[in-house]
Amino acid sequence: MSGKTYRLSAQALLASLFAVCVYRAFTQSITFDEAATWDTYIRAPVDSIFHVYIANHHFLNTVLARLSTALFGVSEWSMRLPALAGAALYFMACYRLARTAFGDGFSMLLAVALAALNPLVLDFMVAARGYGLALALWMWAAAVLLDAFSRQTYPRTQMLIAGSALALSVTANLVFVLPAAALAGMAVYLIRGPSASLPVAAPDAPKKSPTAPSRARYAGKKQKSAPPPQARKLGLAPWIWFTLPILGIAFVFLNLAPFDKMTSANFYTGALTIRESLRSLALSSLEHSGPLRRQPWVRQWTDVVAFGIAPLVVVAGLIVGLLRRNLMLLLAASAAVFSGVALLLIHVLLDKPYPSDRTGIYFLPLVTFILVGLAHFWRDHQGPGRAASIAAYIVGVALVVHFATEFNTRKFLVWEYDADTRSIGDYVADHRLQNQEVVRVGGSWQLQQSLRFYAAVRNWTWIELRTEEPAAGLDYYALVPPDRVPVELKLRLHEVYLGPVSGSALAKPQ
Repeated sequence: MSGKTYRLSAQALLASLFAVCVYRAFTQSITFDEAATWDTYIRAPVDSIFHVYIANHHFLNTVLARLSTALFGVSEWSMRLPALAGAALYFMACYRLARTAFGDGFSMLLAVALAALNPLVLDFMVAARGYGLALALWMWAAAVLLDAFSRQTYPRTQMLIAGSALALSVTANLVFVLPAAALAGMAVYLIRGPSASLPVAAPDAPKKSPTAPSRARYAGKKQKSAPPPQARKLGLAPWIWFTLPILGIAFVFLNLAPFDKMTSANFYTGALTIRESLRSLALSSLEHSGPLRRQPWVRQWTDVVAFGIAPLVVVAGLIVGLLRRNLMLLLAASAAVFSGVALLLIHVLLDKPYPSDRTGIYFLPLVTFILVGLAHFWRDHQGPGRAASIAAYIVGVALVVHFATEFNTRKFLVWEYDADTRSIGDYVADHRLQNQEVVRVGGSWQLQQSLRFYAAVRNWTWIELRTEEPAAGLDYYALVPPDRVPVELKLRLHEVYLGPVSGSALAKPQ
């Protein structure tokens, strides 16, 4: 295959996935956390954004969701517009980063597919949360910086964009403070010193005009005569142009976000052990959906990835990046290692949980690019290096095939119980008697927040939602799967609707 074919394949894949994200934003039911953001920050007075803090207040995403719902009205898709913007940016960042690192060959296409097809990542390119937007901004900063490093020039505009994107990623979601700090530290170190001696990667398909400035990124080695950094013409070093927006955005963020209302109790989501954390990240990627989800061997495959392949890839990436001075491997592996060590210290010193699923989402593309980077680096070696390259490529292709079997447009893994909540609400509305002034609905607390969203958006003034423990005397009971059997038996209910995706049910008294 030619370089053009690989480029077109990657572009077609990313365009298709973005179309899928748009479709999901319009069609999937609102979830508990999305509805909580709406309840606390969208329909409340504007100053609640700056004075009220709950765990799912992802500041930049909340502000953007407030603007999008003000322009287009409150709906699932208007709440999710910031996430869709993040999806577009993330896909562009993956493409740019992969081309800069690997040229226009198979490695580029494999890296794009692995980073874009991960089902957990795709969930947060749609859900109205800050994780996807934060990941997109971080990846864009990394792509801009890698491009600048590979060309050994640091234009002021690029440095300002990279610094702004990196700082904004933290405002979109606080869990990104660690990978952002790691990338910022590496960037300042490399801009000020030895970046010119660090190659990106050997290209798959060299360009016809390797001497052109726009093509130099694929040279894969030190340029003999790099043009002077543009920023220095204005009297400021490039690293200062990079850090200025970081400091400015940090100052504004710290003064606007309601950090004074934040307590240690807000940071409760996560895993209690490293083993649980690693398994959670792998499970969210490999047991998300699809026909393989319940196969016994998949759990073994998940554990191999979680406890074997992923840690080995990160360690190998750091070693090779340091010894062989490979810039892409060094950036990705150092961000992963720094974040991991910092999380360990935070757990030991502050007794905070390790990341699980969404709170560790940034590790997923990092491991992806390290895996492909190692395969690409070792491919021209002989003996063990060649064998390691083939093994890495096989693992990468196997993961792409696995991700493809998990293709999903109907649920978010973290809030799978909410996949049919809109249908549950519609059933109640469609079966309400004409002379029934009040319909009392109780059941599982997990479904009440989303039902409250639909009641407000669709002006169901007749519905009365009960959040207390399910008790007799109500008209309907919306129940998540674990509550179905015990509550139905206790209150002698019979099901009138069963969600085909979530397994949540709507029941009423016999």
